[in-house]
Amino acid sequence: MPEPARQPLGTEGVEALFQECRTRVQDERAAAGARGLPVVVLVGTRGSGRTTVLEWLGFLGSHRPHALYDFASAGPRRPHEVAGRLAYGLSHRFARQPAVLFPRLTLGLLVVDPGLSLDAHDSRRAGNQLRHALYDAHEHTVAADRAAEVADLLQDLNLLQIPGIGLLAGLIRRPPRMPLGIARRTGFSWYAGPHTPLHELVALNQLSKSPTDADRAAVDRRLCEAFLADLRGEFARRRRDRNCVVLLDNIDAPGGRGFLDLLVQLREASGAPDPLLAVATASDAGKVPGPFAPGPAGVRVRTPEQASYADWERSVPDPPPDSSWRWYCVQLRDLTAGEVSQLGAGLADRLPEVPPLVHRLTRGHAWSAHRLLEAAAHIPGRGGGEELLRGILSLPAPPAGDDAEPVTGPEPPAEPEPLGRAVLQGLLEDLTEEQRAALAACSAAREFDTACDTDLLDAFSLRTRNSLARETGNRLWLTPAVPQDAGARGGRGSGYLRDAHPRPLSTHPVLHPWLRLLLLEELARSSARWDEVHELLQDWHARHGHPLDVLYHALARGRLDDVVGHLARSLTDLPGTDAWLYELYAVTAAPLRAPVLPEQTATLRVDRLAEELAPISFAAPDRRALTMLVTALWLAGDPRNRMPAARPELNDTISSMFQSLAMHSDPRRVGLRHEAAKYV
Repeated sequence: MPEPARQPLGTEGVEALFQECRTRVQDERAAAGARGLPVVVLVGTRGSGRTTVLEWLGFLGSHRPHALYDFASAGPRRPHEVAGRLAYGLSHRFARQPAVLFPRLTLGLLVVDPGLSLDAHDSRRAGNQLRHALYDAHEHTVAADRAAEVADLLQDLNLLQIPGIGLLAGLIRRPPRMPLGIARRTGFSWYAGPHTPLHELVALNQLSKSPTDADRAAVDRRLCEAFLADLRGEFARRRRDRNCVVLLDNIDAPGGRGFLDLLVQLREASGAPDPLLAVATASDAGKVPGPFAPGPAGVRVRTPEQASYADWERSVPDPPPDSSWRWYCVQLRDLTAGEVSQLGAGLADRLPEVPPLVHRLTRGHAWSAHRLLEAAAHIPGRGGGEELLRGILSLPAPPAGDDAEPVTGPEPPAEPEPLGRAVLQGLLEDLTEEQRAALAACSAAREFDTACDTDLLDAFSLRTRNSLARETGNRLWLTPAVPQDAGARGGRGSGYLRDAHPRPLSTHPVLHPWLRLLLLEELARSSARWDEVHELLQDWHARHGHPLDVLYHALARGRLDDVVGHLARSLTDLPGTDAWLYELYAVTAAPLRAPVLPEQTATLRVDRLAEELAPISFAAPDRRALTMLVTALWLAGDPRNRMPAARPELNDTISSMFQSLAMHSDPRRVGLRHEAAKYV
């Protein structure tokens, strides 16, 4: 496998788990009662870099037997066909490593070839037929008429053809050839059962011709048993220092689970460890049959920093109620601010604001960060740089870079789409058009559950109403809410108001902030739709007694005077400064239909927006500072209004308005001054 351009950022925990599992050799020398190896599944949102990480693991294991198979590009295949392709990849010769041979599987694949029919009534004739098939396969080499099958196989395995390797006939089902004696001796004897090996092979040949599901499943099971038996036999015959590795991309694609489900069943039935580490990826956590856990994904998910063999082993219940414990689900995390800065190192000298802005916008979503950095590379370093950065999501979308995980979509139009819309299309490619429209409406709600509980989705089909919450949770687009305080507005400190209010907001999951920002921009394309959705949510919260959410949606509709009036009263009515600050930040977290105007700085916009949306409060001397503060905090909720990163432009306004409020607020004077200091 060719060496990737660089190690994917944020993969240290995954790499450590991979190395730990592949060096834990599972053969007959393993301790009695050993758990064996988990099926490791890397999950993440679309564009989180799953395929890139899998390719990196393939590079790390490239000096030992390994194989990579992509279920999304290969098309649905039966489990035994997948086993044959993996065996082909694992049986390649590696320097200073004895080749891994698959005599049992090779013989079995030969027996189930559609072109071979063994005589079930004449064992002598059946034996001659099998012997001739073995010799024919042994002598067969790749000819011109097999080129399509070779290309198909190599595409499935993501391998380049290696010159000089002879392949068996019917590559669609068989690994490379091996010494004929091994195929006859080891493979033939393994099939012995209640009857002679020949009778068992004839029966397998007959089963392979049956159209019934039960018979097809029996063939798959027998050949996958042969695949594992070959691996155990090879490790018993020659001592090895690493387990074999199979890297399975997109197991949530059609046909992707068949092989792994059967592998887990066989491990459960035998109880014996095998020297095969399976690392898979999925974008739909709902298709990972791991241990149940409460939450949107419905499966126990670990972070890369938590992941280890010991952590998996500790999580196994005693006794295990089912085989779900054999799956170990690890979610790839978003990139940190420092890691995004590494990605944008080439821009730092010319446009130092780009990496921090990209991280704050995307929250470190890997593919999105790549896309925004690529677009920012075309922004001139002098004159108009900040204006273009404020409008970065309106820039033409550049072609996707080679170093990012590809997110495919329809053919690009003649004119490039705006960057924000192009990224959103890529992120939601797995959803239908109606699901995307429904999700845009749901983005107006503070919490995703609230949107699904209201009448917001009544305009959509029953299928969309029933599937949207499941799809969003399974695809890991729901995250814990970010604390609303100075840290979320460009100031210092985070989480210090968590328990400050007598009636705090609920802590249900929210849409990923980056996805929500893009969806809100879609919703805002229609001012009528924006007002309709927020009014519906405001009325629902009013009926259910959620005053802070009522004000939240009132502010989203531009009712700034109503919000200022409430906060002016609660400044003296609430029991403490922290409770009032909690309300202030909770309400000003509301979305703004036009969060940025690229041609206008956020500082200049505060005055104009306050006067336009709150004419009464802005004109009142005793409420002007509060009006300006609410407006500034509302605008500061968007990262594009918080440049430069070292000192966000709205911080001076926010600090000054807190100080002004402190001068005229006897019961809250000290607390407001402390809050003002967080923005200095």
